[in-house]
Amino acid sequence: MRAMFNAFVLIAISAALAGCGDSGAPKSEKVAEERGVIASASDCAVFGKGAVDACAAAIERAVKKHESTAKTFTSLEDCEKAVGARACERSETGHYRIRLSAFMVTLGATPRAEALYPTQGSDVGFQTSSKDVLLANDRNLVFSRLAVSVAERHAASEPKRKRSPL
Repeated sequence: MRAMFNAFVLIAISAALAGCGDSGAPKSEKVAEERGVIASASDCAVFGKGAVDACAAAIERAVKKHESTAKTFTSLEDCEKAVGARACERSETGHYRIRLSAFMVTLGATPRAEALYPTQGSDVGFQTSSKDVLLANDRNLVFSRLAVSVAERHAASEPKRKRSPL
């Protein structure tokens, strides 16, 4: 009798719990995000043919943000003192700023790209404007061949001295 009562309680609890959780409303599906470090819009092909337009648009937004927010300097010498030798570019205004070198692209529900800059020292990789370093040997990130090449070129030409922040 006791065993039958326990079985009944177990079935009743199972039935009650079966109704929990799913209200029958449609579930919002999460879109898987793909991330990668690329050096140009032509590298967007690493994400697949269907992602090229979204990737290119995200890069365009990142370039505009870089152009409007990167700190500028009146001379190449001042820029290189601040961010490192051969790490500067001339802007359309004639001033100098840190050279945009690559992009961290995230594709998913909201495609986005973040401008990346040469790393400090001889690390093979890039850094974000907030100084987060993304190294080419990080197995959690996918670097395009061109991005690795750009990072290696910069690391090989970088003097072995510390630079001041962006």
